[in-house]
Order: sequence, then C-alpha cells, then structure tokens
Amino acid sequence: MRIENMDIDKGVKLWVLPTKKFKTVTISFCFHRDLDEDYTYNALIPAVLKRGCEGFETLKDIERHLESLYGALFDVGVQKKGERQILRFSMEVVNDDYLAEQGILAQAFYFLNRVINRPVLEGGGFKKSYVAQEKENMKNRIKSLVNDKIQYSLERCAQEMCKGEKYSRYVFGDVKELESMDDAKLYKVYLDVVQTSPLDVFVVGDVDPAKVRLLLERSFSVERKQVKAIPKTTYKKLQVAPKTVTEEMDVNQGKLTMGFRTNISAADKEYFPLLVYSSILGGGPHSKLFINVREKASLAYYAFARLEKFKGLMFVGAGIDVDKYQQTVDIIMEQLNAMARGQITQQEFEGAINALVTSLKGSMDQPSQLIDYYLGNSVMDSDVTLEELIEKIKGVTMDQVVEVSNKVKLDTIYFLRNRKRGYVVHEKGN
Repeated sequence: MRIENMDIDKGVKLWVLPTKKFKTVTISFCFHRDLDEDYTYNALIPAVLKRGCEGFETLKDIERHLESLYGALFDVGVQKKGERQILRFSMEVVNDDYLAEQGILAQAFYFLNRVINRPVLEGGGFKKSYVAQEKENMKNRIKSLVNDKIQYSLERCAQEMCKGEKYSRYVFGDVKELESMDDAKLYKVYLDVVQTSPLDVFVVGDVDPAKVRLLLERSFSVERKQVKAIPKTTYKKLQVAPKTVTEEMDVNQGKLTMGFRTNISAADKEYFPLLVYSSILGGGPHSKLFINVREKASLAYYAFARLEKFKGLMFVGAGIDVDKYQQTVDIIMEQLNAMARGQITQQEFEGAINALVTSLKGSMDQPSQLIDYYLGNSVMDSDVTLEELIEKIKGVTMDQVVEVSNKVKLDTIYFLRNRKRGYVVHEKGN
C-alpha cells in the first residue's frame, strides 16, 4: 500500500492511503506541538474541544449527530513522539459506497472542522464549566497512572533518565500546572495550535485521493499563520554514568525498569538491526529475557524490552520478588553482554525476525495503526512504507545486530519496591 501525500495549506499536509481492505473510512487530524512549557495546556485542549462545538454544543448533541451518521465514531487524544506532542482528532465512518445515502464522508470532514475551529465560547474564551470539568478529568487521569504499576514504572524511569530534557514531561501534563492554569492563556494556546502548528491529515479507506483533497480544502476553515518549526528530538548521549533510583510503595511485586540509550533514532540506517536486537532481547517467547530470566532462572513474572524509537531509548521491564533485585539485574546485563559478544543463536535471530514481520503485517489490518506508523514517518521525515520496513527487517544480518548492540548503554535503573519506611525515593550513581 503506497500512501499519497499532498500539501494543502501553510503547514497542512494530507496523507491518503487508498485501500479496499476496509468498509469504513478513518480520518485523523494530527497537530504537532513542541513538548515545551505549554505541554499541560496542549494536553487539555483536545478534551475541551470534544465537549461541544457550534451546532453541537453538548456531548448529547454530538452523540445524536454521530448516530445520524450511521454510528460514526469520534475521538480525540494526545500522544508523545520523541520531544513533541501530537493533538489528535479522529473519526471513523461507513464508506459512502455501502450506503444508499451519499455524503457521509463530507459530513465527517465538516464535523471535524467544527470541533477544531468552532468551539463553544463564553466571555472571549472556552466555556468555563467545560474547562473546569476537563481539568478535573485530566488531574484524575494523571493521578491514576500509579494504578498501572508497569506503565507507572516505565514513565518514572523515563522521567529520571531524561531529567533536564523535554522528553521527561508526561504527555498528559502536570497536576500542579492544571491547578494553576490560566483559562485565558488556554484559549490563546488553542489559537496558536490551530493557526501555527504543523498539521497532518490522514485518511485511510477505499477513497479517491483527489476527492478527499477537495473535501478537505472546502471544509477546513481556519486562517493559517506562520507555521512553527518543531525542533528535532535529541537522541544521542554517549557518555552515560548509570544511576539507580528506588521508589517505595505498597506493592506486592517489585517492578524493575532499566533504561538504555541506544544512540540510534528511527531515521538512522541502524534502526532496522536495532529493531531485531530489541526483539531478540525481549520481544516475546523467543527472546533471551523470556527464556533465561523468566523460564530458566524463574526470576521474573514477566520480562520485556521496548524501544522508544523517536528518542533513541530502550526500556527493559520485569516484575520480580523484591529480594531478587540484584540477581535479576545481573542476569539481564548478562543477556546484553552476550549479544555484544555475538552470542545469538539462529533460533533467537529467526524468531525475532518472524515476530517483527508478523506484528507489522497485523498492523496493516488496523487503520489506527496504519495512521500511527505514517504519522511516525512524518515526525522522522521518512518515506519508508510498511512493506519496505518488512523487507528491510528481513534483510538484517546477525553481524549488524551485534554491531548495534555495542551502541546500547545503560543509563538508569528504576526499581519500585514494597514500602519499608514510608513513601521515599532513593537515588544513587553506579
């Protein structure tokens, strides 16, 4: 599947992936923002806009409208890709070809335009009750992260690892900033988002790209200004002095997260062997972590490796008994050192390739995953299609995997363990 892209307006690019695989059409407006001091304001804006717009001023009005569009789906969200935030507004509608009524796709474009460009206003800003309610919802969302101990540990490791870097900012913002937020500034930041942010519009489905372009040009009614350039994410940090951070809570199972600097981004040619490297290390039942840490040594309830391709990071996570901490750290490092020495079996290598290929082929069956992949391409200024990525992974050699393994450096060990003396955080350099 070859995606087409077209420049529409100042900083507005349309991406169309024509495919007969789906009976629906998925549209996603993605505004790019620097992960700067306004990150909490950025995170709140989609939630406020989702509450209502001109013509559909309440959630009930919106729900009725979606029902009239044959059960169309509408959602908003915020993502972090490297050191930038993506503010997303999406719809999924039934393809006009399967309906007696025509124009559903056009109505979807006009509805998204209203949501983005014609919010419910009050006194020169957003409706105060909507802002207050969404602030509270966002505070609860941020605070609830601690309830998912695996995700919490990954986030805390990234925060400690990237102190002083924009990447340490949590994608949904900060509770204290929400509590002191200036509502007038929130509306100003919103105007800045729609007028100056780079915007990618993705459309996936059985559609005519020329028709989609016309629909977008006719429906999108914002007056664009000088488009802001988003700085590239910094990802190289060669001189790393590893540190250990221990946090104590009321937990039954310790959560060990080890953060590594790969010094490789998704735009580098070494990224393809890095994908294979990560999969060999902890990408499934074929991996070294699964076989040696979980199964043979019985040290972990789970063990995985995960890449953050835009920032050049890799995280290793494991759920362990607290008294097995040092033993687990040692055996995990043994796996990395073995790979750097070239101790990789053919079974591990082929298992990693097959797992990656299977996963990527599966993403071709999900419009949201297709959009996310090509959004990543936009962030990295890459033109590698999913099919080409699969071929590049198949072409990776064992020697290339060993070569990239020598670039991976331990940065931070984060350990969430059971409470001993109250809630505390210990930090030390190794």
